[in-house]
Amino acid sequence: MKKIILTALCLSLSLMFSYGNALGSEDAISELNEQLSQKFPNLEEIRINFGGKAKWQKSTMPSPHDDNLELEINKMEYPGIEIITLGYTYENEDYFFLNFVRVKEAGIVDFLGIDVGSARVDVIKRFGEPSSIEGNKLSYENESGYFEVIFIIEDNKVAEMSFNNYVD
Repeated sequence: MKKIILTALCLSLSLMFSYGNALGSEDAISELNEQLSQKFPNLEEIRINFGGKAKWQKSTMPSPHDDNLELEINKMEYPGIEIITLGYTYENEDYFFLNFVRVKEAGIVDFLGIDVGSARVDVIKRFGEPSSIEGNKLSYENESGYFEVIFIIEDNKVAEMSFNNYVD
């Protein structure tokens, strides 16, 4: 009986240490939002990071919450990455949000150390158990539902990853 208890304890400890870097999806998503916001704090920085090879589309639309407010949406496509931002000016103050980042090539930007080509097991070690799994798609969502991180897995490796910020 002592051997069974000792074996169970050892297995529990090994699982704790092997998943010791897992942040849990809520903390991981918050940390990823901070990482991406620092890397892409405004349109000018995004333009500097990706230079002349980026394709840009700009559009505007009225705010669904304030008829006097116009939202500016910028979509940037670059080989291996796509970024969508939302900005507006209110009372002479500029606001900028990173809405969407999709990465399809390694070495452009990582998600807390996870990059295209990283192992599926490393995603789970870093982000914890997914909120949902649909086929080869691992989804992580924060409690409020405003942030979502998706990893597309092929052959047990990350083939694509995206970050969504659903601004209210």
